[in-house]
Amino acid sequence: MKKIGFIGLGNMGLPMAVNLVKAGFEVYGLNRSKGAEEKFAQAGGKTGLTRAQLAAEMDMVITCLPMPADVEAVYTAEDGLIPNGRPGLLLVDCSTVGPELNRRLFDAAAARGIAFLDAPVSGGTVGAAEGTLSIMVGGEREAFDRARPAFEAMGKQIYYVGPSGSGSVVKLINQLMVGIHTQAVSEALALGRKAGLDEAALVDILMASFASSRMLDRHYSGFIAKEAYDPGFAIKLLGKDLDLAAEMAEKSGVRLKAGARVRSLFHRAIASGYGDRDMAAMFRFQTDEDAKESEAGPIKHYAVFLPMKDAEKSDRFRPEHLQFLAEQRAAGRLFANGRFTDGAGGLVIYKARSYEEVENWVKQDPYIVHGARGYEIHEWDVVPAEG
Repeated sequence: MKKIGFIGLGNMGLPMAVNLVKAGFEVYGLNRSKGAEEKFAQAGGKTGLTRAQLAAEMDMVITCLPMPADVEAVYTAEDGLIPNGRPGLLLVDCSTVGPELNRRLFDAAAARGIAFLDAPVSGGTVGAAEGTLSIMVGGEREAFDRARPAFEAMGKQIYYVGPSGSGSVVKLINQLMVGIHTQAVSEALALGRKAGLDEAALVDILMASFASSRMLDRHYSGFIAKEAYDPGFAIKLLGKDLDLAAEMAEKSGVRLKAGARVRSLFHRAIASGYGDRDMAAMFRFQTDEDAKESEAGPIKHYAVFLPMKDAEKSDRFRPEHLQFLAEQRAAGRLFANGRFTDGAGGLVIYKARSYEEVENWVKQDPYIVHGARGYEIHEWDVVPAEG
């Protein structure tokens, strides 16, 4: 396998593609930002081909893209890899997406005589630069064996984990644990700082104890100790991965109790403007929120009863209402919502610091804007049940 196309020359993709060049492959890079293509060319890569041309002319095309929608478009659009790929082409997606998308792409590729592997990676930008990534691969074993030389140029821990979608399942489990560990680091170091401890000594002790983790080492030494949060891996991307993990868990019938709480905190951080910072900045979000709570009071829960006023309007504007609630949930403002089965109305529970803040949100609800429902707001003392 001599000629490889590489689509997505971002923080991860660029060093991965460069390592393929260093390993002796003829690599053609493609990226939305042409500045990244110029950097790749300076490192010995080639550019200038469209994705349709890559599909038609390469032995293998690797993609490393930020969002599932980007992946689907690159593979299935009219000028995409699958419609333009020739039989025998090997496609490898190193993005983090859900396993169902992987399986759809696998089936679509197979129908045209094209092999497809899901091969998400772990190890961050340092691992990408040093060629030490962990790569977890799902798909046909024969395709994995064909791709292995390329994988070995980009990573050190190469795992074949099963049929199509299996690589993404492993990666999302990894990302779930990364999110939980990140929040654990944020809370632990915030507590240590409040107690006035020598932070470096605290981390040394934790790293020598059962609390040790790669996230603690990475976040503290690379970011928190330097008070610098330029992204190696941004909060908004880990938030996206936690969404995918939650979706996978729901379909699998697994309840993510700690994961659900951490996912909510990541969405609050994103809504508060931290999304473009490195995931280690969840520590900064933690300490900033602690300071706000000291000044403005704690986050409270407010139950908003939406009594029925006009059933016809409620039916008409229900999609807009649900979209509004989805936006509130994504912003980390929504604790829960539901409706009474007897048609009396619905109940939405918000998280906020004041009645006025909640009322401002409620007045933007399409149900209220269009007169489908009334509203009553009550501060609610929530007592979670066990289990």
